[in-house]
Amino acid sequence: MGKSKELVETVAKVAAAATGATVADSIDFKPLVKEAQKSLKRQPGSDLSQDQDLRAMAQAAQTLATSLAPIRNAYGTGHGRARIPDVVEEMATLCLESALVWCRWALRRLGHLLADYPNDLIAAVQTGTSRTALKKKFDAAALAQQPVEVQRRIGVVFGQQSAGGFGNATEVGVEPAVEGGRDDYPIDYRLGLLEGMLLTAGGAIGLTDSYAPWFVSLLASLPEPAATDLLEHLRQDVIDAPWIGTWRRSKDVTPVNVVAALREEGTRLPAGYADAFDDLCSELLRTAGADDQSADE
Repeated sequence: MGKSKELVETVAKVAAAATGATVADSIDFKPLVKEAQKSLKRQPGSDLSQDQDLRAMAQAAQTLATSLAPIRNAYGTGHGRARIPDVVEEMATLCLESALVWCRWALRRLGHLLADYPNDLIAAVQTGTSRTALKKKFDAAALAQQPVEVQRRIGVVFGQQSAGGFGNATEVGVEPAVEGGRDDYPIDYRLGLLEGMLLTAGGAIGLTDSYAPWFVSLLASLPEPAATDLLEHLRQDVIDAPWIGTWRRSKDVTPVNVVAALREEGTRLPAGYADAFDDLCSELLRTAGADDQSADE
């Protein structure tokens, strides 16, 4: 039990140091583990991922780890004792397994963080890499095996580049996801595509009417809870966001036309999406300073 606690403490210090967190040498065990867990949090989102259940599981692993300290103090090595404490095998086994649950999670998480897998692919799609080379990098990224926040981050960049008019991003990362093969294009990647298609890297509304069919097709491919959550998230993001004036400096962007195209395509969406989708469309019009006539039509 003493070694289990020491293992968690070592991994926590490694994680904190590797991610640049500052922890005092004298920090207590529980705050140390919490600081390490905090340092392993990654964007996007305010926690470990966008998935509530995954966050709960990670938090549960932290609770298991921090529970080792009082048990070790009462029963484990590291303290002089007048008598040998009565330790049953079940107690020792449970402490070891609890330590390993958190340590394995933390080290795998740290590996993804330090390797920063998406950077090479993201740099490639942003710098005009040839279609063949981009496809090779995309396939090598093994998207379905990446953490969900990495999937989403890659999706955002591909969506932004595609909506911005870069054909390689469209042909490699967007069109195949729209047309099918959903096992190869996970939900969080598609969520990222939708976010990137709507909002530019600078936070402007960059969707054009020609992209409305793809936007709606991707939205329709999502399970209802994920789709409605995303629509509300996007509605909040577009509040007070500016619209782009032109597409690739050659085509004027008219917000009213974009929203009209979205609503026309939106008739293909399941009924459960309707309210959240209409709220987003109405906010897009309001942001553009246009009147929303949909309620009268």
